[in-house]
Amino acid sequence: MVKIDISKEFSEFGKKMKIIAIMTVLAIIPFIGTIFSLIGSIFAIMALSDIRNANDKLKQSSLKNYRSKYSRAIVFRIISTVISGAVSFYSLSNPFHIGTFTIVPTIISFITSIIAAAIEMDAWRSLTDFFNQNRSLFPSYIALEASEGSDKLRSAAIMNVLSFLIITIIIGFILQVVGYIKLAKLEETIRYAKTTGATPVPSTQQVSPAAPTPSNTNFCPNCGAKMTGEWRFCGECGSTLN
Repeated sequence: MVKIDISKEFSEFGKKMKIIAIMTVLAIIPFIGTIFSLIGSIFAIMALSDIRNANDKLKQSSLKNYRSKYSRAIVFRIISTVISGAVSFYSLSNPFHIGTFTIVPTIISFITSIIAAAIEMDAWRSLTDFFNQNRSLFPSYIALEASEGSDKLRSAAIMNVLSFLIITIIIGFILQVVGYIKLAKLEETIRYAKTTGATPVPSTQQVSPAAPTPSNTNFCPNCGAKMTGEWRFCGECGSTLN
Protein backbone atom coordinates (compact mmCIF):
# COMPACT_ATOMS: atom_id res chain seq x y z
CA MET A 1 0.00 0.00 0.00
CA VAL A 2 1.08 3.58 -0.59
CA LYS A 3 1.78 5.07 2.82
CA ILE A 4 1.80 8.85 3.23
CA ASP A 5 2.61 10.72 6.44
CA ILE A 6 0.62 13.95 6.70
CA SER A 7 0.54 14.06 10.53
CA LYS A 8 2.66 17.23 10.69
CA GLU A 9 0.47 19.18 8.27
CA PHE A 10 -2.81 18.33 9.99
CA SER A 11 -1.29 18.84 13.43
CA GLU A 12 -0.34 22.40 12.43
CA PHE A 13 -3.84 22.86 10.99
CA GLY A 14 -5.31 21.78 14.34
CA LYS A 15 -3.14 24.27 16.25
CA LYS A 16 -4.42 27.10 14.10
CA MET A 17 -8.02 25.97 14.57
CA LYS A 18 -7.49 26.28 18.34
CA ILE A 19 -6.25 29.87 17.94
CA ILE A 20 -9.17 30.69 15.64
CA ALA A 21 -11.58 29.34 18.28
CA ILE A 22 -10.08 31.73 20.84
CA MET A 23 -10.18 34.67 18.43
CA THR A 24 -13.83 33.88 17.62
CA VAL A 25 -14.75 34.17 21.28
CA LEU A 26 -12.77 37.40 21.73
CA ALA A 27 -14.36 38.87 18.59
CA ILE A 28 -17.61 39.49 20.48
CA ILE A 29 -15.91 42.17 22.61
CA PRO A 30 -17.46 45.51 21.59
CA PHE A 31 -15.41 47.83 19.36
CA ILE A 32 -12.07 45.96 19.63
CA GLY A 33 -13.61 42.66 18.55
CA THR A 34 -12.86 43.56 14.93
CA ILE A 35 -9.15 43.25 15.65
CA PHE A 36 -9.53 39.72 17.02
CA SER A 37 -11.74 38.80 14.06
CA LEU A 38 -9.02 39.92 11.64
CA ILE A 39 -6.39 37.97 13.59
CA GLY A 40 -8.60 34.90 13.29
CA SER A 41 -8.83 35.46 9.53
CA ILE A 42 -5.03 35.66 9.30
CA PHE A 43 -4.66 32.31 11.06
CA ALA A 44 -7.36 30.86 8.80
CA ILE A 45 -5.26 31.87 5.78
CA MET A 46 -2.19 30.29 7.39
CA ALA A 47 -4.20 27.11 8.02
CA LEU A 48 -4.95 26.87 4.30
CA SER A 49 -1.22 26.59 3.62
CA ASP A 50 -1.16 23.48 5.84
CA ILE A 51 -4.02 22.02 3.80
CA ARG A 52 -2.13 22.84 0.60
CA ASN A 53 0.99 21.07 1.88
CA ALA A 54 -1.04 18.03 2.91
CA ASN A 55 -2.82 17.88 -0.42
CA ASP A 56 0.47 18.07 -2.31
CA LYS A 57 0.92 14.53 -0.96
CA LEU A 58 -2.68 13.31 -0.92
CA LYS A 59 -4.09 14.75 -4.18
CA GLN A 60 -7.65 14.79 -2.79
CA SER A 61 -10.29 16.77 -4.71
CA SER A 62 -12.28 17.37 -1.52
CA LEU A 63 -9.29 19.11 0.10
CA LYS A 64 -8.68 21.14 -3.05
CA ASN A 65 -12.32 22.27 -3.09
CA TYR A 66 -12.19 23.16 0.60
CA ARG A 67 -9.09 25.28 0.19
CA SER A 68 -10.41 27.06 -2.90
CA LYS A 69 -13.83 27.87 -1.45
CA TYR A 70 -12.64 28.76 2.03
CA SER A 71 -10.01 31.16 0.68
CA ARG A 72 -12.75 33.04 -1.20
CA ALA A 73 -14.93 33.07 1.90
CA ILE A 74 -12.07 34.58 3.92
CA VAL A 75 -11.68 37.41 1.40
CA PHE A 76 -15.36 38.32 1.66
CA ARG A 77 -15.26 37.99 5.43
CA ILE A 78 -12.28 40.33 5.72
CA ILE A 79 -14.02 42.91 3.51
CA SER A 80 -17.13 42.69 5.67
CA THR A 81 -15.11 42.97 8.89
CA VAL A 82 -13.14 45.99 7.69
CA ILE A 83 -16.30 47.83 6.59
CA SER A 84 -18.04 46.97 9.87
CA GLY A 85 -15.04 48.15 11.88
CA ALA A 86 -14.85 51.40 9.92
CA VAL A 87 -18.57 52.04 10.56
CA SER A 88 -18.10 51.40 14.29
CA PHE A 89 -15.13 53.75 14.44
CA TYR A 90 -17.01 56.46 12.56
CA SER A 91 -20.04 56.08 14.82
CA LEU A 92 -17.90 56.53 17.91
CA SER A 93 -16.11 59.55 16.47
CA ASN A 94 -19.30 61.16 15.14
CA PRO A 95 -22.20 60.05 17.36
CA PHE A 96 -24.50 62.78 16.00
CA HIS A 97 -23.82 62.19 12.31
CA ILE A 98 -25.23 58.72 11.84
CA GLY A 99 -26.93 58.49 8.47
CA THR A 100 -25.97 57.64 4.90
CA PHE A 101 -22.31 57.36 5.88
CA THR A 102 -23.15 54.47 8.20
CA ILE A 103 -26.34 52.90 6.81
CA VAL A 104 -25.05 52.19 3.31
CA PRO A 105 -21.72 50.66 4.45
CA THR A 106 -23.60 48.61 7.06
CA ILE A 107 -25.84 47.16 4.35
CA ILE A 108 -22.81 46.40 2.17
CA SER A 109 -21.08 44.74 5.11
CA PHE A 110 -24.16 42.62 5.81
CA ILE A 111 -24.51 41.47 2.19
CA THR A 112 -20.79 40.67 1.99
CA SER A 113 -20.99 38.60 5.17
CA ILE A 114 -23.92 36.63 3.73
CA ILE A 115 -21.92 35.86 0.59
CA ALA A 116 -18.97 34.77 2.72
CA ALA A 117 -21.19 32.48 4.81
CA ALA A 118 -22.72 30.86 1.71
CA ILE A 119 -19.29 30.10 0.22
CA GLU A 120 -17.97 28.94 3.58
CA MET A 121 -20.88 26.50 3.92
CA ASP A 122 -19.76 24.69 0.75
CA ALA A 123 -16.14 24.75 1.93
CA TRP A 124 -16.93 23.00 5.21
CA ARG A 125 -19.04 20.44 3.36
CA SER A 126 -16.01 19.53 1.26
CA LEU A 127 -13.85 19.16 4.38
CA THR A 128 -16.50 16.99 6.03
CA ASP A 129 -16.50 14.75 2.95
CA PHE A 130 -12.72 14.45 3.17
CA PHE A 131 -12.74 13.28 6.79
CA ASN A 132 -15.61 10.87 6.17
CA GLN A 133 -13.92 9.33 3.15
CA ASN A 134 -10.41 9.14 4.66
CA ARG A 135 -10.89 8.00 8.25
CA SER A 136 -7.91 5.66 7.91
CA LEU A 137 -5.61 8.69 7.79
CA PHE A 138 -6.25 9.49 11.44
CA PRO A 139 -6.83 7.77 14.79
CA SER A 140 -10.55 6.92 14.98
CA TYR A 141 -11.37 9.42 17.73
CA ILE A 142 -9.59 12.27 15.91
CA ALA A 143 -11.29 11.43 12.60
CA LEU A 144 -14.68 11.49 14.34
CA GLU A 145 -13.98 14.82 16.09
CA ALA A 146 -12.69 16.42 12.88
CA SER A 147 -15.70 15.23 10.89
CA GLU A 148 -18.14 16.51 13.51
CA GLY A 149 -16.23 19.78 13.81
CA SER A 150 -16.29 20.59 10.11
CA ASP A 151 -19.97 19.60 9.95
CA LYS A 152 -20.80 21.95 12.85
CA LEU A 153 -18.95 24.75 11.10
CA ARG A 154 -21.04 24.07 8.01
CA SER A 155 -24.17 24.38 10.17
CA ALA A 156 -22.77 27.58 11.69
CA ALA A 157 -22.34 29.01 8.19
CA ILE A 158 -25.99 28.20 7.47
CA MET A 159 -26.97 30.07 10.64
CA ASN A 160 -24.90 33.04 9.50
CA VAL A 161 -26.78 33.11 6.20
CA LEU A 162 -29.93 33.49 8.33
CA SER A 163 -28.28 36.13 10.51
CA PHE A 164 -31.23 38.49 10.18
CA LEU A 165 -32.74 36.39 12.97
CA ILE A 166 -31.18 37.00 16.39
CA ILE A 167 -31.51 33.38 17.52
CA THR A 168 -29.59 32.09 14.48
CA ILE A 169 -26.70 34.43 15.29
CA ILE A 170 -26.45 32.94 18.79
CA ILE A 171 -26.75 29.34 17.59
CA GLY A 172 -24.26 29.98 14.78
CA PHE A 173 -21.73 31.46 17.20
CA ILE A 174 -21.96 28.45 19.54
CA LEU A 175 -21.66 25.96 16.66
CA GLN A 176 -18.70 27.88 15.27
CA VAL A 177 -16.74 27.81 18.52
CA VAL A 178 -17.52 24.12 19.12
CA GLY A 179 -16.58 23.29 15.52
CA TYR A 180 -13.18 24.95 15.76
CA ILE A 181 -12.49 23.24 19.10
CA LYS A 182 -13.29 19.85 17.60
CA LEU A 183 -11.04 20.49 14.60
CA ALA A 184 -8.31 21.51 17.04
CA LYS A 185 -8.16 17.81 18.01
CA LEU A 186 -6.13 17.34 14.82
CA GLU A 187 -3.24 18.83 16.78
CA GLU A 188 -2.86 15.41 18.43
CA THR A 189 -2.26 13.68 15.08
CA ILE A 190 1.52 14.05 15.13
CA ARG A 191 1.72 13.05 18.81
CA TYR A 192 -0.19 9.87 18.01
CA ALA A 193 2.04 9.14 15.01
CA LYS A 194 5.21 9.56 17.10
CA THR A 195 3.84 7.38 19.89
CA THR A 196 2.58 4.50 17.75
CA GLY A 197 4.82 4.88 14.72
CA ALA A 198 1.73 4.43 12.56
CA THR A 199 1.76 5.82 9.02
CA PRO A 200 -1.66 6.61 7.49
CA VAL A 201 -2.87 5.11 4.24
CA PRO A 202 -5.20 7.25 2.06
CA SER A 203 -8.23 5.27 0.97
CA THR A 204 -7.94 6.44 -2.65
CA GLN A 205 -4.33 5.35 -2.93
CA GLN A 206 -4.53 1.78 -1.72
CA VAL A 207 -3.00 -0.74 -4.14
CA SER A 208 -4.58 -4.19 -4.24
CA PRO A 209 -2.41 -7.19 -5.06
CA ALA A 210 -2.65 -8.29 -8.68
CA ALA A 211 -3.38 -11.81 -9.76
CA PRO A 212 -0.59 -14.28 -8.94
CA THR A 213 2.09 -14.72 -11.60
CA PRO A 214 5.12 -16.98 -11.58
CA SER A 215 7.99 -15.46 -9.62
CA ASN A 216 11.07 -16.69 -7.80
CA THR A 217 11.17 -13.73 -5.40
CA ASN A 218 10.88 -14.71 -1.73
CA PHE A 219 11.50 -11.25 -0.28
CA CYS A 220 10.52 -7.78 -1.49
CA PRO A 221 13.64 -5.96 -2.82
CA ASN A 222 12.23 -2.62 -1.58
CA CYS A 223 10.94 -3.23 1.97
CA GLY A 224 12.21 -6.75 2.66
CA ALA A 225 8.78 -8.20 3.36
CA LYS A 226 8.55 -11.98 3.02
CA MET A 227 6.35 -13.20 0.19
CA THR A 228 4.29 -16.30 1.01
CA GLY A 229 3.07 -16.77 -2.58
CA GLU A 230 3.87 -15.73 -6.11
CA TRP A 231 2.80 -12.12 -6.67
CA ARG A 232 3.50 -9.36 -9.16
CA PHE A 233 3.43 -6.62 -6.48
CA CYS A 234 4.53 -6.53 -2.84
CA GLY A 235 1.50 -6.65 -0.56
CA GLU A 236 3.24 -4.37 1.98
CA CYS A 237 4.68 -1.46 -0.01
CA GLY A 238 3.26 -1.99 -3.51
CA SER A 239 6.66 -2.31 -5.21
CA THR A 240 6.90 -4.33 -8.43
CA LEU A 241 8.50 -7.74 -7.89
CA ASN A 242 10.92 -9.21 -10.40
